[in-house]
Amino acid sequence: MRVQRLFRQVTKTPLGKNIPKEKREPIDYSIVLDFHNIENNTPENRELIIDCTENVTSKEFEFNKDTEFYLHPKEWKVFGLKGYPGFYFIRSPFTPQQQKKWIKHGLEHYASPPNNNNLNLFYGPVHNLWEERPLDKNGERLPTYRALLDKLAWATLGYQYQWTPRLYTEEFYEEFPDDLQELVQKIAVATKFDPYVAEAATINFYSEDSIMGGHLDNAEQEMEKPIISISFGSTAVFLMGAETRDIAPVPLFIKSGDIVIMGGRSRYCYHGVAKIVEDSFNLDLIDENDSKDLKYKIKWLKEKNRRLNINTRQVFKEAKLGGKLNDK
Repeated sequence: MRVQRLFRQVTKTPLGKNIPKEKREPIDYSIVLDFHNIENNTPENRELIIDCTENVTSKEFEFNKDTEFYLHPKEWKVFGLKGYPGFYFIRSPFTPQQQKKWIKHGLEHYASPPNNNNLNLFYGPVHNLWEERPLDKNGERLPTYRALLDKLAWATLGYQYQWTPRLYTEEFYEEFPDDLQELVQKIAVATKFDPYVAEAATINFYSEDSIMGGHLDNAEQEMEKPIISISFGSTAVFLMGAETRDIAPVPLFIKSGDIVIMGGRSRYCYHGVAKIVEDSFNLDLIDENDSKDLKYKIKWLKEKNRRLNINTRQVFKEAKLGGKLNDK
């Protein structure tokens, strides 16, 4: 996706010396579509925005008004993108307190064994990742958590995605988290993509230098169900492409708490991440009642300019051994 080049910043001189951040040429984000500031968009981008808030439904599902994980759908702001049927953008439906819960789950529980992550390739299963000196499967001390966290790139839930052959098999499965299952099923219901069973998820841990090239998520047997993508931490410039690489993608901001749904024809579109925006995680999430551990996780996201992305999908046309419809 050539548009990625627009968001690359020159960080070194021709002689290879680092350019201090304060002396780098600023990136022009004026072409990036922003669902949080509709009126600040270019006329061209405003033409692409479709207000879908009235289409959100909660009639077929009993939404708990006192839930600790998200706001009631009646409070959501939902948008579509012209030319991308099945694409929905939900402006963060989480309170700051709710965001903290998902950040804790993502960084602590979802990145831990028995779930697979990229650190396993080098150290085997890493237990207690956030301790001063984590343990390997034999109880031996590993490098400090600070060194390991800088290397953490991804983790997988449910059916464990096999990266090289690009497939899922029933042989590699870990129990899918109930809380995440409930959340994405209710998102699917509210946006009329139900029934939906999240059978697998990839957790991406983006560093400030991370990008993700244009790609398709097409390893699943079930392609009629959407990808549901939830992000926390630093803002990303997300590229929503078309079904061919020949059409330039639409760049858009995804901020902390935002949800992107790619269903319908948008499920078959290329997409990627062009940039993690510096100093963009400005939410004041820490309060005096938070544990020292939680405060550190939030500070790590903010100071390291990190982004946590949770994206779920139904793998099989009929939910297999891990999938179970939520009938609550």
